[in-house]
Amino acid sequence: MPCSCSAAERLDIFDEKAARRALRRYLANGLGGADAVQIAAWAEDVGLAGASVVEVGGGIGQIQAELLRRGAAGGRIVELVPEYEAPAGELARAAGVADRSSFELADLLEDPEEVEPADIVVLRRVVCCTPDGPALLAAAADKARRSLLASYPRDTAIVRLVFRLENLGLAVFRKRFRSFVHRPAELERAVALRGLTRARVSRGLVWETAQFDVRDDVPAAGAES
Repeated sequence: MPCSCSAAERLDIFDEKAARRALRRYLANGLGGADAVQIAAWAEDVGLAGASVVEVGGGIGQIQAELLRRGAAGGRIVELVPEYEAPAGELARAAGVADRSSFELADLLEDPEEVEPADIVVLRRVVCCTPDGPALLAAAADKARRSLLASYPRDTAIVRLVFRLENLGLAVFRKRFRSFVHRPAELERAVALRGLTRARVSRGLVWETAQFDVRDDVPAAGAES
């Protein structure tokens, strides 16, 4: 879908009010959503001791904060929306991980060199925010030294209908943001071309969560050849 506005401008439903709602939910209930819980559990299986984590499109960084609490060495939030920075800092301080967490404004798709590699890369409900979902996931795969953990909408008739209706409502309210349902096979193919293979997948009613691991025969991101 062509669009004349920048990526950040398209995300006009994500503002400071949305960020503070997310902060209140996390402080009250911890990680929300089965896919977030699944991503955190799988990251623990990958191994968090001494690991670096980057959460792309992480908003206020609930997942990276949770992984820091569970033993990761350092975490970064990579975001397009500057209004998330202050609430992200509040969350990090409340979680006791502010000294190991950072917030970066960067567009991974447009300026991938601005984002440093990490052992574990997380994209929760992010690839559906752009028509270039497979390319974004591939760019994230380039940054993963060990594993890429992502969730995205399931490619079913019901989910596509729900997203279509949601986009119609956004258009009525003159919002630029649109959601996209990408075919999982296309996402997996994009990641495979970057040297990662799908290790496991979990499917809920709406969201599909997948773990992609770097193949042993492929140099890790950021490794010297």
